[in-house]
Amino acid sequence: MKSYLYLILLILCLSQVNAQDWEKRHSFAKTYFGIDNYIATNLANGSFLNANNEVESFQKHGFITPSINIGATHFWGHADFFISISTIDIKFGEDKIENSYRLGTFTGLRVYPIASKEQSIRPYIGYKFSPFRYTQKDLKNDQFKFTQVKSVVDIGLGIQLSKFYFTLEYSRVINPDFDIYLSREVVSQDQFPEHLFQIGVNYMMETTKGANNQLSKQANDQFSASNKWGLFFGIGPSASFPIKSSNYVTDKYPFLDDKTFPVIYPDIALGYHFTKLDIISALSFRPISQTRSAYGIEQKIQRHSINMEAYKYIADYHGFVPYIGLGLSYEKLHFSEKDNGHETSSFNTNEFSPNLVFGWDIRPSVKGDGWVLRTNLRYYPFLELEHQGKKLSLQHLEFNFIQFVIYPQRLKQIKKIASTY
Repeated sequence: MKSYLYLILLILCLSQVNAQDWEKRHSFAKTYFGIDNYIATNLANGSFLNANNEVESFQKHGFITPSINIGATHFWGHADFFISISTIDIKFGEDKIENSYRLGTFTGLRVYPIASKEQSIRPYIGYKFSPFRYTQKDLKNDQFKFTQVKSVVDIGLGIQLSKFYFTLEYSRVINPDFDIYLSREVVSQDQFPEHLFQIGVNYMMETTKGANNQLSKQANDQFSASNKWGLFFGIGPSASFPIKSSNYVTDKYPFLDDKTFPVIYPDIALGYHFTKLDIISALSFRPISQTRSAYGIEQKIQRHSINMEAYKYIADYHGFVPYIGLGLSYEKLHFSEKDNGHETSSFNTNEFSPNLVFGWDIRPSVKGDGWVLRTNLRYYPFLELEHQGKKLSLQHLEFNFIQFVIYPQRLKQIKKIASTY
């Protein structure tokens, strides 16, 4: 994940701007959606405690995981940014001990040395990361879970037709080994799948070339010269990546899944774009829930976050427009803990937390679009809960990969301009 973040920061630092190259910016990106199938074979053997409380091994069968893709090719076919939302693993056979892998949501980049284009087959190299989760039940039906962000490197072929985009891929998972708790006290070794194969089928949509017209140019001229049409509303799916361990968990309950990921949640934003200055002021709301459970212990943290944020766009590379800014959030937090169904802790607290906001827009026009696709990232370096003299970290990186942002005032004005033609 760190490598991917370094890549994002590098892109954000691009200073060569060619914002007014109208033809190039309207062919910069092409959106797609579809289905991936990740296939894992030759899994490592697992371990469990048998009826004599001795460690015993068992064979794991391979599996296939269907996933939902959302992405876009950028830089005129040289790069492909995507998310791949995994569903459930479908095993190729029944295991002696119930277990499952969840590959999570991949966020990734494919690089085409030779640009992918219609009616072409092109090789690519890639990198992606995802939270991998392993779940296993023991003979008493108690459950262990472990989550860890894994880096994955890819090589593959992209096949692009007029409407369809296929990928054939081999992936290598970096550092797949992890510790598994077979009880609250007994530890063994296990492994995530080291090798993955992927087959992807996607439908491509052209969303930018249609705006390459005189109406778009006139709207762009008006909106660029004024702050009058800046109201916007945005919504999209988001995920949180835990950055720091919680010593309340690692010291007291080492068998719990310390860095378990919150469930996918909506990121809802309302704000104003001071278009002439290219500055945004906004409120964002996210309901976030995180649960840890194993061997009778269950912890829940519920977080309702309202972030007051402001950010400035810092460049425009043919429609790829990065921004950076700051936020201050109001956090309404609830923590609860149970041991075999009996509540041992429960409390509410409210916090204010500063955070870093960054990301980018994809703008077919310079400032004249009635709607855009936005990527939001927020980093909370200080947010945590104190409990029994220890810390529960909420120092997360929030990643809202695709947010649909609509400007109602702009749409109304574009309609008004169109009526004069």
